[in-house]
Amino acid sequence: MALFCAIVQGHYKRWTGAHNNAEQVTNTCLRGVLMAISIPIFTSQLKKARLATNQANARATYAAVEAQYLQDNTKHGDFTYDVATGKVSPATISTAGTVNITGTDISAWTVDQSNLGTKTYKVWTLTVGEDGSVTAYKAGPEN
Repeated sequence: MALFCAIVQGHYKRWTGAHNNAEQVTNTCLRGVLMAISIPIFTSQLKKARLATNQANARATYAAVEAQYLQDNTKHGDFTYDVATGKVSPATISTAGTVNITGTDISAWTVDQSNLGTKTYKVWTLTVGEDGSVTAYKAGPEN
């Protein structure tokens, strides 16, 4: 790093392998600035990745419930989908700890909505109305 600093400053010096105090302070300041810039960017990208995972899991829930409908002709009600096992079952689990997701348009969900960018949910509950349309998504409880 010291050699690089010397080249950037426009003068060359003999490489001794040691840093003087000015070089160490410059190095520390540069690292601090880079960290201050990179941490919020990393956090934002992590939230977007969690949102994408939750959206994919919600879509998988929808597909699994559709397949269940074609198999047993169960038309409406609450269905629970476990991401780990990939199985759908009638929702008999307590709804304690579940999070209601506003809106049924999965692509319109945001990272700040219902902690979708903060947590990755492994259990999803889908409510299907009498007409066969999806009326609600619920995420959780967390495992």
